[in-house]
Amino acid sequence: MNKEIKKCKYNKFNIYFKDEKSREIAEKVLNKEYKVVTEYKNTERNYVAKIEIDKKNYVLKSPKAETVIPQRKIQTILKKGEGLTSFINIDKAKKLGLNFFIEPLAVMVKRGLFLEESFIIMDYIEGENIKTNQDIDIIMEIVKKIHEKGIYHGDLNTSNFIKTKSGIKIIDTQAKSEKKWHFKRAYDILTLKNDLLVLGTGYDVEEKYKVKRDLGYGLAYLIKNFKNLSIVKKIRGLKVKLRNKGWKI
Repeated sequence: MNKEIKKCKYNKFNIYFKDEKSREIAEKVLNKEYKVVTEYKNTERNYVAKIEIDKKNYVLKSPKAETVIPQRKIQTILKKGEGLTSFINIDKAKKLGLNFFIEPLAVMVKRGLFLEESFIIMDYIEGENIKTNQDIDIIMEIVKKIHEKGIYHGDLNTSNFIKTKSGIKIIDTQAKSEKKWHFKRAYDILTLKNDLLVLGTGYDVEEKYKVKRDLGYGLAYLIKNFKNLSIVKKIRGLKVKLRNKGWKI
């Protein structure tokens, strides 16, 4: 872990932070010393809300899927969890000069053998949704730059970007990297091609981004098209219905 990211123990949680102010905010989150302003998402798999602490707004996220879905929970035996992984990777990306990510202020993790609970706290940043082809042009330039450094988004949709006063920023990514081939990066581009705004505006993603058509691209193409088969979509739709009924799948 980067030396700038510090760690302390608090109420059965490990808090990861860079400065004392962020540590104090994390402790107030764990003590529930905050006011919920707006809940953006509150499901069994995810919680995201705008909260207020000491008259300042923040975004609080709890990626609950990795603690409630059995196969994901088992994976946390060896994995750090979404929150801490994001914190470490975004910190590394910033050191590479990639300032497009909204970095966590602190991450709070409770675990035994498995990850039991986690929270991510970030600054609340005013911004607008992506709306135009000009915005997508900027996104494509951002994607090129992070891909050049071997970093991929993992869910590359225009809804995972926000237009702020300081430019368009990336949200909701673990900023993971791949070193040798282009499977994940190709998958990013194929995902963006199916984005609703991209399709609605007729934006040509591959005209702006020259995909390296190697084995990684071929595999990503096969998997993406497999997921778009009607039978696969029906199965995924059934899984959503079962989750809504309480099934942990």
